[in-house]
Amino acid sequence: MDTKKSQAFNFAYDAVPIMFHSQTEDFFKYLKRDGLKFLEFWWNYVGDKVDEGKRSSLKGMDYLLLDEDPKNRMILITMPPPKESDGAHFLLMQAKPEKRFAWVKLPNTRVLVLIRKGTPENPEATELGDITPRGIYVRNRTGPAPTLENMKKIAKGLAKPQPT
Repeated sequence: MDTKKSQAFNFAYDAVPIMFHSQTEDFFKYLKRDGLKFLEFWWNYVGDKVDEGKRSSLKGMDYLLLDEDPKNRMILITMPPPKESDGAHFLLMQAKPEKRFAWVKLPNTRVLVLIRKGTPENPEATELGDITPRGIYVRNRTGPAPTLENMKKIAKGLAKPQPT
């Protein structure tokens, strides 16, 4: 956790992705049971670790469970509106059934983030990227407009079986 960064940044890039990648089943269990209270607990936990001036309100946060298919469970978290460049608009977390090759467990989770990448020429620009299990952001592509409908389309695209 980078205490020089904002509460929202640390929550979106560090706390939630690392927790989801490492404790996927517990993450689903607690989110289903406690809902926003679960996210609020972690929001406040992160807020206690950053400087007073880097804290912000939870207002605007929401989530959707998109796990109708047990082979492709997803959570879509709407973040509070970002105030700075690289701030997250949405987190889309996906979990597929565990697969193994011999004794090696293959990765079965994915965290996508839609971030604000505004420039003076295009202040509403976004970017879509992955957050690795170690909390490293990896750019994927230019993102769509930051709407719930666009994120649901991305989720549907992830849900489609990939050709082998």
